Amino acid sequence: MRQTRWTATALAALVACGGLAASASAGERTPDHTSVGTFDVMSDIQGALQAFRDVREEAHELAPDSKALVINGDIVDRGYDFEYQEVTDIIAETPGPQTTFSSIGNHEAYAPAWCSPTSLCQPSWPNGFTEEELYDSFYAFAGRDEVYAEQVVDGIPLLTLGTERLMWWEDPNLDDHIYLSDEQLSWLRARLDHHTRDGRPVFVFTHYPLYDTVTASDGTSGEFHLQDDQLRQILGDYPQAVLFTSHTHASLRDDRWARRIVVPGGHPDGFTAVNTGGVVNRQVLQVSLGADGARIRARDVAAGEWVQDLVVPTVDPKHRAAGLRVDPVSEHIAPGSSVEVAAEFTNFSRRQLVHVQLEPVVPAGWEAERIAESGRRHLGRGETASATWRLSPVDGAEQTDTLDFAVNAEFGRGSHAGTITEQTSIEVVAAPTGTPYVSDLPFIASSNALGPVERDQSNGSLGEGDGFPLTVNGVRYDKGLGTLAPSETVVYLGENCTRFAASVGVDDRAPQSSQNRPDDGRGDGGDVVFQVWADDEKVWDSGIVYAGEGARDMDVHLNDAETLRLVVTDGGDENWWDYADWGLARLTCRG
Repeated sequence: MRQTRWTATALAALVACGGLAASASAGERTPDHTSVGTFDVMSDIQGALQAFRDVREEAHELAPDSKALVINGDIVDRGYDFEYQEVTDIIAETPGPQTTFSSIGNHEAYAPAWCSPTSLCQPSWPNGFTEEELYDSFYAFAGRDEVYAEQVVDGIPLLTLGTERLMWWEDPNLDDHIYLSDEQLSWLRARLDHHTRDGRPVFVFTHYPLYDTVTASDGTSGEFHLQDDQLRQILGDYPQAVLFTSHTHASLRDDRWARRIVVPGGHPDGFTAVNTGGVVNRQVLQVSLGADGARIRARDVAAGEWVQDLVVPTVDPKHRAAGLRVDPVSEHIAPGSSVEVAAEFTNFSRRQLVHVQLEPVVPAGWEAERIAESGRRHLGRGETASATWRLSPVDGAEQTDTLDFAVNAEFGRGSHAGTITEQTSIEVVAAPTGTPYVSDLPFIASSNALGPVERDQSNGSLGEGDGFPLTVNGVRYDKGLGTLAPSETVVYLGENCTRFAASVGVDDRAPQSSQNRPDDGRGDGGDVVFQVWADDEKVWDSGIVYAGEGARDMDVHLNDAETLRLVVTDGGDENWWDYADWGLARLTCRG
């Protein structure tokens, strides 16, 4: 069994210069933990009722005084009421906690692909089901009327999150994506702020993992949270937060089953992310909370052994800790251009940080103009100070290829003074030469309806590099751009390029849902308009291009423009299935 204890470096004394603690590290040692309350965490039952019975019985033998059972999504296989009743019956028939706390998963919404419990009927989806009915079935099992909720069991705080919409009812371009409203996110911050005041861990549950946090979340399974950045930023402010995620069924024996995730600008110790394994693999977690923190143990029921043991320590809220985030508007700029950079400094401790000021460290050949600032000079817990600068090249000064810009956050006086420094790098791009593909050039700006503009593959989902080969009417293109309308891609030309050529069309493949709807989810197949802009002049417009057409070849003069803008709009209707490809997008330039 692997035993780990996170070492929260923010708990240590400040370094001699008065600076704040750096990132957390993990060290190996046998935990010393006295429990004052234990609960069980399971997930992904998905109709594996005998496995659920076996796991629950063994969990009771290991911790007969467990206070609660948390089921972190995929409680059932499809969402039928009788499936929920089967799970309810097993809970009642087996020893163990009768107090349950549940999260909604993707399998709770799969019944619409079936016209009866024994007949799969994808062509007639949703087979009479509605979103409201599916939510009502989950609410009846969970004993509440919202997907996000709080339950405190003998002083143990449990918070669960969940999608407030079944997103592909809302937008056919989406799959089982998770939508968390601003209200839900604000609620989470408020509850974390409340429960972390004593420094003890707080437990948060959501079915899908955040991207690249735990085992198997570095692929498509980690790309379902539409508000991944916002949720990650909130959790990153609280080193006491422990996020439990599921869905992947990944083995709890993997070294990445639990990780400390540090978020830029967040608390230097980050938050803890934990994979729950799955009942389908006969895995369970048991979590105990004590004065010194939380102990999380992973059990392989099939093998009859503990496989992981982790302690997340209590945080002393009186120790100073803060975070600084520095963000440029763009990571690539044209020569001679200005760029705005914003910085935000946050105090995460109970102690007030006084005489706070943000000062830029400007490289030679550049000047910084402060164009905005907010916040007070003295910051209490959770308060921020921010500033924005416009960086501009000094006339006549020699420019480098990279602009390295830093911000110092200074605070305190005398022996209590400290400084945090964060740096960002911005590339000053050069004009292209020869006949480069656009996908090989830096973008000075880009936007896309879902995820990033993809290079040399079709648009996939929220992540970068998650698409498929660019294919239009059966013809594959090894180079080009993959987008979902509306999209815009801007590259710097520096008056050095004369022509642009591409083969454009609607991609043959729309991202397939795990529910396997008919027609590959395509409906009318998509319709888009491609536009090419040389600076502010539109030099080509495709008109409406429909799915199933052959690619349209185009070649236009760029009139020695400074910039090239490649724009895709919808065909005058919704952007459903408007996956637009710029196949073999290529420039002809001097040099």
